[in-house]
Amino acid sequence: MAFVFELNFRAPHNYIKCFIEALAKEEGVNVSVARSHNTITLVGDEKDEKLSVFLQKLGSVLPASFHMTGSSHRIISEAVPILKNIIDRPLPHAVGLCTYCMKDIFDPASRRYYYPFTMCNCCGPQYPFFEEYPFDREHTLMRFFTPCKSCEKELASSPFRRDFPLISCHVCGVPVCMRDGAKERYANDAESFKTLFEVAAKALDDKKSVKIKTMAGWRLFFDASKTKREMDKVMLLTDAAQAECYCALIKPEVYALLSIERPLIHATVADESLRKIYGETTSLKYPDEGFTILLARELIEIGHGHIAYIPCDEDTKADFTIDFDLPIDPQRELRLSINKSVYLIVEGERGIFPQKRKKRSDRIVAAYGMAAVPTQEGMLFDRMEKIGKAEASQLWVLEGEDPILHHSNTRYFSQDIASVMSVLYEHEKMHESAIGCYFGKEPTFIFHNGKKPMVAVPAMAFSPKDLGARLSSLREGSDRLVENFTKKFPRIAEKLFEREEVLDIFDAAACIMELEDESLERVEKEALKFHGKGGLQIDTKLKNNRFDPYAFIASIMSYRLAGVESPLLAYSIFESFGDYVVEIITELKSRSKADNIVLCGRTFGNPSLFSRVQKKLGVKSFLMNESLPIDRENALFGALAL
Repeated sequence: MAFVFELNFRAPHNYIKCFIEALAKEEGVNVSVARSHNTITLVGDEKDEKLSVFLQKLGSVLPASFHMTGSSHRIISEAVPILKNIIDRPLPHAVGLCTYCMKDIFDPASRRYYYPFTMCNCCGPQYPFFEEYPFDREHTLMRFFTPCKSCEKELASSPFRRDFPLISCHVCGVPVCMRDGAKERYANDAESFKTLFEVAAKALDDKKSVKIKTMAGWRLFFDASKTKREMDKVMLLTDAAQAECYCALIKPEVYALLSIERPLIHATVADESLRKIYGETTSLKYPDEGFTILLARELIEIGHGHIAYIPCDEDTKADFTIDFDLPIDPQRELRLSINKSVYLIVEGERGIFPQKRKKRSDRIVAAYGMAAVPTQEGMLFDRMEKIGKAEASQLWVLEGEDPILHHSNTRYFSQDIASVMSVLYEHEKMHESAIGCYFGKEPTFIFHNGKKPMVAVPAMAFSPKDLGARLSSLREGSDRLVENFTKKFPRIAEKLFEREEVLDIFDAAACIMELEDESLERVEKEALKFHGKGGLQIDTKLKNNRFDPYAFIASIMSYRLAGVESPLLAYSIFESFGDYVVEIITELKSRSKADNIVLCGRTFGNPSLFSRVQKKLGVKSFLMNESLPIDRENALFGALAL
């Protein structure tokens, strides 16, 4: 009799599988673990007494992951099968710390007590130390440090750190320096590291600023009450137990925050006193790497359940600076949008790249400084400078980018079509027909007949040039709208019509609403401030039933003249876009009889827009990226399906 446990896990990396295998070896239980597509399978002897003990421990120490979507188990009446595993070199990832390493850094008896560079094969920010393939010590920054005898023993015997390229400890690891004006103090053992983080926490308690070179990049930590309310700062939750006291969070958001991937999420601030210093909404983060985790622990000890930080650079001024003598090249933060139980990766690299896919293509794809290249095992996706040499018969480059690579057979692809195709690629439906909507800054609708994608309804180009004249000639009475708006809001009108400072429709919307800065992100944050049940109808169409950016802007101007408050207006923008997207998709689906509906583009990460579309189309009626960002880098994958 065999016991079979299956875990649904859609992340491209194998840190969860690696953890299960390491724990099994540490517990001395004989199980077989394998990964196939989106499933991790564990098989063991149902009669093995150790198996039950192991499974109970696994349930208590397995890191949470927002990529986990469920599990199941069963008993099969046959001999215990040995699962086949593809033996391949591991890829460096960048996630939080596993429970095994967390125990290490907080155990006073550990060789890594308060050592911020603690990590293992199953966890940690490995990618910032990685320089080029293959991922071994000689190709990382740790090649400058020779493992001590204790670490060498671990390399040979530890289930969690066997052959780990980045192994180190207090004895053989990276010293850290704290600077306070002309004073310097160094940390290179447990006591000095503990003191360093105690001093940093006390400085923050005294309302000083602390700049730290973390493994996620430079961060400036400070008391949020000392900055402008609307400044784009991150609320770092030091105490997880206080998360739902500080912000209005649903259970999936709490789960995601505490997951090993440690993403950023945007949340409404619930605590009235915190609203005065963070604003009504804020970006939220749980400690994600050694420096931040240890600082958070010391802040908790002196009663701070949160602290503010912003990403910064080495030249940013601060009262205290914590630094170490290694160059760090961090990846972009992972930002999630969560709507009920749906997790959308809006942007970011961490925990997503690098990755491999088995399906090989004889082409190189380049976009955003990243590349997809063929290897013996399939395709590798990573930053260009990490990959080195690669050969293929074609080079595909994102439209609008200057090719860093050169090839005699170079082709170009568009973001909208490639994004739609990335969803079909991910769901293995490239040869099925589909209607897709890509919504970056303006919605574009794509039809794919199973062989070739094409633009069905293009986005109408927007230009800020002569915007006042364009709006005046829009329809009868539009000239009076422009005239009245200019009289009532002369400063806005000058910026909108004369300076040509707006770059897209969301810049224009933010300008009309007089938001602090002009961007899609700022309009989204403003929309989150609205707590009502329904919005206004923003005009999105004029010509040929297509989205008209000038009708859209004129409609927002009309509502602003009528005195509509900006949170309601911002919310209405996304709700109205949702109605428009559903209307066009429904019409195209009916005409084409397409098999699938595809949604992609970063604007679908907006909760108001996504909820509207989901409600009207139906929860399971459309496909989206699941383990990939819904915009930008997903084009690398879609280009392989063209």
